[in-house]
Amino acid sequence: LPTLGVPHVQAAFGIAGGQQFAVAAGGQGADRFLWLAERGEKVFAANCAACHQATGKGVAGAFPALDGSKLVLGPTAAQIALVLNGKAGTAMASFKQLSNTDLASVITYTRNAWSNKTGQAIQPAEIQAARK
Repeated sequence: LPTLGVPHVQAAFGIAGGQQFAVAAGGQGADRFLWLAERGEKVFAANCAACHQATGKGVAGAFPALDGSKLVLGPTAAQIALVLNGKAGTAMASFKQLSNTDLASVITYTRNAWSNKTGQAIQPAEIQAARK
C-alpha cells in the first residue's frame, strides 16, 4: 500500500477538505478521522493485507473480501468483536494483542477504504469497552 498523506486519504475516501464526520464516542471531526484512517492503513498493511489483500477483495474461498462486506458496513460491534476475538474454524485470527488505538484505526480504515464509505471513525474507547 502506498503511504497516504492527508490529501491522498481525502481523495481515496472521497472526502472534501474540512468535511465533518459522524465520529463515534466523542471523536474530534475530520482531523481525527484522517489520523485514524492513515494509521489504520499502516496497521492493515502489516496485519491484514496478506489475507484480505491490499485491494480489500480477499481471496475467493479462503479470505473474505472486506470491500463491500456486510460485516464491515454493518453494526460496528460485530466487526470489533470479530477483529478482537477471531472466528473459530476459520483462518480469522484474534488480533487482541494489538492496542486499542491500532484496532480502532484499522477498523476505521476498513469501514472507509475502497468502496466502503461509512464516514465512521471507531474510537479506542469502543475497543476498550469491547474487551471487558
